[in-house]
Amino acid sequence: MNRINYIGKVKLDYNNHCGEDLYTDGAIEEDILHVVRKNSAFYYHDIIEIANDWAFLYHLSHLRQNIVEWLPINKSHKVLEIGSGCGAITGILAEKAGQVVCVDLSEARSLINAYRNEEHDNITIYLGNFKDIEPRLTADFDFILFVGVFEYCCLYLDMPAKASALDDGKDDFDPYIEMLKIAKRHLTADGHIAIAIENRFGLKYWAGCPEDHLGTFFSGLEDYPDGGNARTFTRPHLEKMLEAAGIGEYNFYYPYPDYKFMTTLFSEARLPAIGELYDNDRNFDRHRMELFNEKIAFDSIIADGLFPLFSNSFFVYTGKDTETAYLRYSNDRALEYQIRTEITKGNDLGPPIVRKVPLTPEAEAHTKKMVETYHLLLKQYEDTDLVINKCWLAADGKSAEFEFLNGKTLTEQLDECLKNEDEDLFYDLVEKFRDLANVPGKSPEVVLLGHPLIVNHDFIFSNIILDNDNQGKWTLIDYEWMLLAENYGEQPAYRALYCYLLEDESRKKKANAELFLRRWRISYEEVETYQKNEREFHDLVSGGRRSLAEIRARLGLIGVDPKQLVLPYLKRFPGRKVQVFFDYGEGFSEKESVHLMDAYQNENDVLVDITIPRNTLKLRLDPADMACVVMVRSLKWNGKEKPITRKYLKANGEKINNNCYLFKGDDPNFYISLKGLEEHSNRLEMQLEVAILPR
Repeated sequence: MNRINYIGKVKLDYNNHCGEDLYTDGAIEEDILHVVRKNSAFYYHDIIEIANDWAFLYHLSHLRQNIVEWLPINKSHKVLEIGSGCGAITGILAEKAGQVVCVDLSEARSLINAYRNEEHDNITIYLGNFKDIEPRLTADFDFILFVGVFEYCCLYLDMPAKASALDDGKDDFDPYIEMLKIAKRHLTADGHIAIAIENRFGLKYWAGCPEDHLGTFFSGLEDYPDGGNARTFTRPHLEKMLEAAGIGEYNFYYPYPDYKFMTTLFSEARLPAIGELYDNDRNFDRHRMELFNEKIAFDSIIADGLFPLFSNSFFVYTGKDTETAYLRYSNDRALEYQIRTEITKGNDLGPPIVRKVPLTPEAEAHTKKMVETYHLLLKQYEDTDLVINKCWLAADGKSAEFEFLNGKTLTEQLDECLKNEDEDLFYDLVEKFRDLANVPGKSPEVVLLGHPLIVNHDFIFSNIILDNDNQGKWTLIDYEWMLLAENYGEQPAYRALYCYLLEDESRKKKANAELFLRRWRISYEEVETYQKNEREFHDLVSGGRRSLAEIRARLGLIGVDPKQLVLPYLKRFPGRKVQVFFDYGEGFSEKESVHLMDAYQNENDVLVDITIPRNTLKLRLDPADMACVVMVRSLKWNGKEKPITRKYLKANGEKINNNCYLFKGDDPNFYISLKGLEEHSNRLEMQLEVAILPR
């Protein structure tokens, strides 16, 4: 019996479906199905804001498409999407490709996918386990995509989940290598496999984000000690698996902040620069710890050339590489301003270029306006030290292209000044910037985009490239939001400084913003006006939509800094630290010791309760790390009370009476006898009263 169904124009093939969903998120999928049946994609963002739920954000946000929107897929191509789920990327694939074939285990999710894409006549969804459907798949796919699903290959092939069999000579039993081999069989000769996956060593996991699949801290870093059905990998491990599968041509891209809601894509041809990775609050489904400042850590990693090892996500692309060196998506805006900025790698036919591509028909007027802005700015700055980067209309008649320029940005130079404590140069550069920002327009009556209150909105430090000596010509490389008006005061210079300080909190400690306000004679009333203008501009660009950061805040997810929890405890009991040393025959050492963090019950009372391994020859207990008086209230071995005598207890301090000891130095020690203890392990219990002494 041929079990085929249609929803709109989408074909659903049930011939390999077992009749029940073995994988489901429960009632939330019914809610999402109801939404996509009743609403077009135009309303999804509004629904996400109202629902205030991670599942709605994850499955319905159009930002999920960014990870594949840029791929060189066209109507001559056939695409296989393995693990298509609720169709987060299926729609954009159907718009680009001639034919899209989806495979998914879940009927509930496949129905969501079909209803949200029912107007497309080039989508077929196979329902069932991949291993059952795979023999029916053809071998003519130009692209095979694993977006957020490669880590589950063990489930698709009914094989045990493990890190890899690469090192034990059993490659054939590795589900991930086997899946790559299977995918290869279904590719055309020049086809591509694309894998979007978390990096097991991604910096966010070191910094305190829970592992995506298990929701536990550090489980990926610890190589999944508690098991589970998903495995993520480091870059070297992925490379070994690709080569073990016979795939020799591949390239790595680096989605940032991660592949789920990618805003920026880096490549080996264009890795991130210092200061560029500052959007790191990316926990949308769980609370997290904040163990350190990820922006500063990324800066150190980038400086040492280690970013490819610590990128939060990977995008692996097999076969001949793309021309893309860099991407930045600006599609969390109103429809008329949604664009993609890309930098090409350049080749024998020409140098790299920067291209701004409209992502909606409504945004075409916005990108074309940039060419007009270029000619206006040429006239405005023709007698100054500011060079305007060249801009022209692309061959497609709707994208704006710019000359690609290398060089140090004003932001980078100002950061160097702060690092080197060169205040004079810092202030000189900012003042020069201000002078250029205040150059009067030759045609002040011209107002672009119909918003006269805000001008030169892209005239910020990061969009200025300096010449070698900082004193000659500067180049403005981007002017998407260059708005001209007649009377705008110090708005451009103020906004540039505001953006610079906002991107990195550490700059505020070194750069005196108040000094500039006084120098430029900006009143607090004017500051309020500038900030009001900024809010109005944000509303103009966003169309009133909430940003991801605002949505995250509404989800109620927090980041907890454990340092702030521990420091008050440490400050409350200075010098009060209990440490136990074990001698296994080589003497006492820090390596063979443990700190009993909870031993101090309050400022003076100490409770020690610890198991001692049988192979311990000697035992030492340090009740504090300062001069003190210690009263030993009780001593028990394996629950039996022992007399407090030299037979069982010795100290490096002065014994005042049978139970009380005076320690004049900063290293008080008790040595505890282990004679006569025959159990495999022994439990030590001690109650102490400790009084810290001033020197």
